[in-house]
Amino acid sequence: MTAMIRANRDQGHVGHERVGRALAAVFFLVYFASYGFSAAFAPGEKWFLITIADSPVGYLHDVAARKTGAAEPLVLHSSEMKMVLNRLGVRVEMRFVTTSEETERGELKKVGYELQASVMSTKTEAVVEAGRISLKSEAGGKSYKRTIEYAGTLLGEDGIRQLAEKNLKKPGDAVSFQTFIPELEAVSQGRRKVLERETLRLNGKDVRTVKVEEYIEANAVASIAWLDENGDIVKENMSTPFGIGVSVLTDRARALAAAEGGELPPEIFERSVIRSNVRLPKARSVEYLKLKLIHKNPDLGWPDLALPFETVLSKDKSALVIEVRRPSIPKPTAFPVRLDEGNRPYLEPNAYIQSDEEGLLSLARSIIGPEKDAFRAALKLERWVADNMTFDLGIALAPSSEIFRNKRGTCLGYATLLAALTRAVGIPSRVVLGYVYALAIFGGHAWTEVLVDGTWIPVDAAIPASGVADAARLGIVTTSFGDGAGLLSGGAGLKLFGQVDIKVLEYAGPDGRKIQVSEGAAPYRVTGDLYENPALGVSLTKPPEARFTKLDAAWPDTVIVRWESPAGERVELQEAYLKPWSAEVDAAAAILNSLGIPSKPGRADRPGYNGYLGASGGKAALVLFDRPEAWVLFAEGKEPAKLLEKAAAGLTLTPTAR
Repeated sequence: MTAMIRANRDQGHVGHERVGRALAAVFFLVYFASYGFSAAFAPGEKWFLITIADSPVGYLHDVAARKTGAAEPLVLHSSEMKMVLNRLGVRVEMRFVTTSEETERGELKKVGYELQASVMSTKTEAVVEAGRISLKSEAGGKSYKRTIEYAGTLLGEDGIRQLAEKNLKKPGDAVSFQTFIPELEAVSQGRRKVLERETLRLNGKDVRTVKVEEYIEANAVASIAWLDENGDIVKENMSTPFGIGVSVLTDRARALAAAEGGELPPEIFERSVIRSNVRLPKARSVEYLKLKLIHKNPDLGWPDLALPFETVLSKDKSALVIEVRRPSIPKPTAFPVRLDEGNRPYLEPNAYIQSDEEGLLSLARSIIGPEKDAFRAALKLERWVADNMTFDLGIALAPSSEIFRNKRGTCLGYATLLAALTRAVGIPSRVVLGYVYALAIFGGHAWTEVLVDGTWIPVDAAIPASGVADAARLGIVTTSFGDGAGLLSGGAGLKLFGQVDIKVLEYAGPDGRKIQVSEGAAPYRVTGDLYENPALGVSLTKPPEARFTKLDAAWPDTVIVRWESPAGERVELQEAYLKPWSAEVDAAAAILNSLGIPSKPGRADRPGYNGYLGASGGKAALVLFDRPEAWVLFAEGKEPAKLLEKAAAGLTLTPTAR
């Protein structure tokens, strides 16, 4: 899905093309890595083609060998996965390399994992001992260590293959195992159950297989795999936010050809965003939101949505009703916070949130200056990130040291950098993944939470609000990144991203007055020449000879309503989000410039609204400020100034709660 709303640096105007896609790409990449598409031991190499929506998006290259001469012979396994997503002219490239060592009995001894979804890569090495795994993670020239305790035996790739080869013969046969998932940096239980026997045509040959359901508890969603008579995976299907992903045994040439990636159709990415049943007025000021989530795949179940300020009101297999409240500004709280076992994961640096980097430490201190209150300090850091970062969809996942150096990333990059800056000055922080409302959709998003006076408080550098982040969002997953990037792909996210519809049942602005949304109510109405949107409090009258040509637009389109005349004249009413601290004249200039009107704004106030006017060539626009948003009336034609004046006479704005 998805940073969200483009913050145009030094301009104070917020654009709209990052909802959903960026975070969805991140979720997509870690999700696929966590399943691995692995073929287990058979000496030599195998190639797999990876597709989504029948479009090639990458390959997996698997190599297995034996190592002798040591105290105990070992089975060595390595796999390289490369995936490329091309969308709207942006290339997102991801590479995963996994290596492992296990005994001939299949007991896991060592695992290495490298993830590269940006300029830098992160590397993890896990050494397995009796009851203990020692992990070392590296990124940006720094390393971090931790341990995981476990009980029982951990099987590796070949250990699981041996188990399947011996026991999975006919429908109903099942095996259970315990393994270490390097992508999730977690020990997990797993199981395979035979569904049926099936013959597949692969590389011109018929291959007898058993079709199994595989379930890894850490992932929380099952996949379907086809195993050959040796227990090796030859094909695997899995549900993703973009639909069914497929990995299938192929030849080297076809696999390498897929490394250029595929241009996924628009409808695939549209799965990562959800159309809202109502346009929320002043979304960045929403104080309360009641939502109904309808599951498209109820068998996946509901995750535990036990985040602060979110309350599940009712739940059955197919629907869940939840309310979200915007927390109050916390009382003044001193920082830096003393490190203890409770806050350690949220204060200490790790491979993704490198808050111990010298340059970042120095910058964070200079930004907050003499500030003594933790939340006000967090807001200063949020503003710096919002003003200095540049949105880049091509950087799916990166450590904070890279983000800090290049100041580029998706919403996840904004959230990660803000988390690093807050930790650098002694404020505990974590990253939240979920959905946020913007421009009539709910899109995948990431933001930051800071722990102040014992309460997690949301702040959002990608789409900043005034003070605490608004309630027009739904948090699904939280992570300190202390356990790696695994939570981006496991558990709650897999059950919801791309799997639900969202309906707004009720909302409230700063005045606290709750507005109920009737079931099946239309978001707007057209009566003759009059367009009305009651929720937004706007109406626009067109000339009798003109016709409405746009009424149902949503992200990334900012247009609410458009009319066009037979003479080719065009008038649009658009919605623009603003940075809370932006100067109106600067924001107006940025908006006008984005519309191809590079003129200096002139004042054009209307009762209740500060306004700015600009015209250039055949275009003219009026920007009316209604904090934290702005209405933009745009006209294009032979005499744009007169056309705009005529259109403005037909525009009615009813101020909503401020």
